[in-house]
Amino acid sequence: MMHETFLLCRRCGVLSPVFSPSPSDQDAADDLAEFHATHEEHGLEEARCVPDSAVFETPPWDPMGARWFSVSTATDRLAVRSWRTSIDDPRRYEIAPSTPPTIDRVEIDEALLRRALDRHFYPHALRPTALERFVTAVSQLVADLDPAAVDTAFDDATLPNTSIGPFPAALREALVGRCASIFDAWELERVQRFIDDHRHADGTLAVRVRRVPDRSAA
Repeated sequence: MMHETFLLCRRCGVLSPVFSPSPSDQDAADDLAEFHATHEEHGLEEARCVPDSAVFETPPWDPMGARWFSVSTATDRLAVRSWRTSIDDPRRYEIAPSTPPTIDRVEIDEALLRRALDRHFYPHALRPTALERFVTAVSQLVADLDPAAVDTAFDDATLPNTSIGPFPAALREALVGRCASIFDAWELERVQRFIDDHRHADGTLAVRVRRVPDRSAA
């Protein structure tokens, strides 16, 4: 869970999450009280998490994974790194030099799509070359999408920094057009049904918008 509000001690470069309207457990209340006692004389500021700024090292549900995000104060914007060394310890929040450089890209789950299309043709056997050309065609079409323009529906629980959305309706006809040179006539009709049945956010043609490390910035 990402907290929205923090108390920031600039002198020490550390933050503590603020639970609103009240802490849900005594441990959280004790941690906040200890933070106050240690840093109050240094001067504390309120900092708020910047939406959609989080970069997760592991899937978001992993309690041990490090994460980076940005916070805004009354005067500026800061990068924060959060981590823990033990599952029994509370998370620590420290000011970081920056969040890791990332880029967004759009892709599909190729292995899942390959298996689903193969099953769709059962008991007939789809030619391996046709199957691979179809997967390649889908991948090429979605790779040209602007990640910021993709309408995502929910986050992927198995991958960090990944959201899932439907295969864009505007690409359907382009995909069908490419299929015409890949499949035989009887196959093409079945492929069109597959596209219509699987292009929703919970289907195997769903697109994934992933925020990945920008290797070119290394």
